[in-house]
Amino acid sequence: MKKVGFVSVSKNHNQRISYLQPNLLTDGGRDQFHSQCYIETSPTATERGTGWIGVTTNTTGPSASDTSLTGELSSNGFTRADAVTKTHTNGTNSSTIEHTFTASGTVTAIHKSALFDATTSGNMSHIANFSADVSVISGDTLKVTWTLNLG
Repeated sequence: MKKVGFVSVSKNHNQRISYLQPNLLTDGGRDQFHSQCYIETSPTATERGTGWIGVTTNTTGPSASDTSLTGELSSNGFTRADAVTKTHTNGTNSSTIEHTFTASGTVTAIHKSALFDATTSGNMSHIANFSADVSVISGDTLKVTWTLNLG
């Protein structure tokens, strides 16, 4: 279990909930990166990077053997989202994946986030607990920023 990179979360653009919380590269995620980045020579349209962000109120600690985000939210504006921001600078070991969710209802104690390669199911590459839970009401925003360093 290697912690690589960080996840930060803010509410309504200025309320810091979690900052630079270490995330965990899962076994499946590591294998996907090796396959997608180093082994695959003719990718198909079904293969893509893990830029979908999901969140949950589940408080179970992350494990490298996790393959899904238990209790992943799918309502009140928190359906898994294809991140709007995905950046990488060649020659560096850092990528940023970021999305701002807008709550359309009340959600209590959002606790964890994960990255996936599909809108449903798919491979989960990274998972992290927030350093503090965040509750939102309709109209609040929650920005989830993943900063990833591979190995």
